Amino acid sequence: MNEKYIRRSITRVILLAAYTAALSASTVIPMNLHDLSAQASQIVTGRIERMTSSRDGATGHLTTRVELADARSLAGDALGTLAVNMAGGTSGDIREWIAGFPALNTGDRVVLFLADETATPFGPTVGLWQGVFFVEQDTTGADIVTDHQRRPITEIRGDQVVAGALRLPRGAVAQTAGPRVSLDTFLSRVRDLRAAANASARK
Repeated sequence: MNEKYIRRSITRVILLAAYTAALSASTVIPMNLHDLSAQASQIVTGRIERMTSSRDGATGHLTTRVELADARSLAGDALGTLAVNMAGGTSGDIREWIAGFPALNTGDRVVLFLADETATPFGPTVGLWQGVFFVEQDTTGADIVTDHQRRPITEIRGDQVVAGALRLPRGAVAQTAGPRVSLDTFLSRVRDLRAAANASARK
């Protein structure tokens, strides 16, 4: 590969944070599970079936339509296929991404704490990366939850999510040794926290 091509490819990779000075790791407010549960516009689970990038005529930036198959609401209601638009994407040799946001891939199973507006440089989820969780299986076939870095969640301590130190390779089977938080347990805790937040808001 010649040097001219390498230089051209690098210069066409655009960091979305570059056009919004407010976005940086230092300005993202830490959020616990209570905060995420209370502030999310919608909390959904599903499997990423398709990701399609296109250029926004108004801004010139890329937007990706993320389609979740087998989507379900927090209450467990079937939503069918749910589409979420998010800033960033890949088109030819141009790649745009949101600083700090985890890579989403076709086939990933996710729990998303969605923001009111999803297609912004602040990401589709509340708290940027904090509102993204992945679902994997352990050796028994049980669904477990990992954080945005794909570290298995070992405990929910009050409203704090505790994750293990080791990341799982994407699609890897999690070993059963050590504590793991199941998807059902995770969603049950989120439902309780969201209900408590809603009850407090009504007072």
